[in-house]
Amino acid sequence: MKRVVIYSLLLLISGGLAAQNISGYWEDKIAISKKDSLTIGIQVDYHADTLYIELDSPDQYFTGQPASDVQFKDSVLTFSVPEFGLSFEGKLSTDGQHITGTCKQHGRKFSCELATGAKRKQFLRPQMPTPPYPYRTEEVNYRDIQGKFLLINGTLTLPERTPKGLVIFISGSGWQDRNESISGHKPFAVLADTITKAGFATYRYDDFPVTVFRKSTTYDFADGVRSVMDSLLQRDDLHGLNVFLLGHSEGSLVASIVAAADPRVTSTIHLAGVAQPIEEILLYQSEALNRASGKLTEEEVKNSTAINKQFYELIKKSKNREECAEKIGKLWDKLAAQLSEEEQVKYNMTSEGKFMMIQTMSSPWYYELFHIDPIKYLKKITTPVLAISGDKDLQVDASRTEENMLKYLKKCPAFDFEHLTGLNHLLQPCTTGSLEEYGQIETTIDPDVLDIVVKWLKIFPTK
Repeated sequence: MKRVVIYSLLLLISGGLAAQNISGYWEDKIAISKKDSLTIGIQVDYHADTLYIELDSPDQYFTGQPASDVQFKDSVLTFSVPEFGLSFEGKLSTDGQHITGTCKQHGRKFSCELATGAKRKQFLRPQMPTPPYPYRTEEVNYRDIQGKFLLINGTLTLPERTPKGLVIFISGSGWQDRNESISGHKPFAVLADTITKAGFATYRYDDFPVTVFRKSTTYDFADGVRSVMDSLLQRDDLHGLNVFLLGHSEGSLVASIVAAADPRVTSTIHLAGVAQPIEEILLYQSEALNRASGKLTEEEVKNSTAINKQFYELIKKSKNREECAEKIGKLWDKLAAQLSEEEQVKYNMTSEGKFMMIQTMSSPWYYELFHIDPIKYLKKITTPVLAISGDKDLQVDASRTEENMLKYLKKCPAFDFEHLTGLNHLLQPCTTGSLEEYGQIETTIDPDVLDIVVKWLKIFPTK
């Protein structure tokens, strides 16, 4: 799933406070391209000897997400968000009304002038659980195999009584936090709350630290799930329990890879899951989203799909990532030369687009994903499978997922595919299924989805 440019941040500054008081809400609209802009804002509050800052992206329905590496010294504010490759540096004006500086993300720079006076926006998310919880929560973190750094950081939830089973969450494409936060929603937090109240333990965790994540592939994510099982199942309160893997989007592919070879997995739950090669998914996705946006004619939608197909074929045929990057650049130049300036912008065939395309398509994760055959793993699964999809999912073709699961889950003893009407890729009730709706919708997950998941879990006898 394509990540948006700016994410909300929560900043924690320890130590002595600077002389200036910058408490309050600051906001600016930054230009992220020639035609697009994005509003960002920071809420600054002082508590004793600590300065707290929350950076919002109201256009994307994000508020108050965490970051680190912060300094406010000599009127200069700096911070970074390693998870998203983002950093900021700005200087407070002499009149104390502006913080002018630069926001950087993945090699791109955006001028930013935060100003006081705007009102901070709030978004309703009625399903979001709030403390006190009727269950226990515990921060559970694991170091890498050499013990040098924290590799997996997550939240374990435990019902008051002995758990009926353990559900491990696996997030979708792109770096995700433990809640799979998107557009102000925290779907994994909502799922964990519902499932724990039903008597099951859950574990949800952040993706690998960004420096590790950038070098990782889908197979590494599967190894991460196995490491989580290795560690959690050694606990006295979790030992011997049924283990359920719940994956959303690409996370369902990870669940299949693990379940195909690990006898500890009792069942897999696929939410808006994938069961077809990534090329098929991306071609469906680009065509469906372009058509839904209304910005392109039908002919332009097909032209855009044809362009994407050429790049995807190139990735599949490249012998390695270096060759892939070189060929992408050459193909990009060739195709861009055939387009007018207006068409280059329309199809995102700009110099900025070229840089992002090469960086993404030649990354270890993306390149490897084009060489993974999901069907290979579906054929090996010998445990029950629950799959839930929405008919307005514009990112994964739910019909193709169902078709392949029905065709290739031959060794699966029980299979239930719930194809629900009016739900998008996040399994929210929606109108069109477009990405723009995600933040506009107050519901995080349709209640029917939560009910289906809980009923499925309760089918299995407690060990």
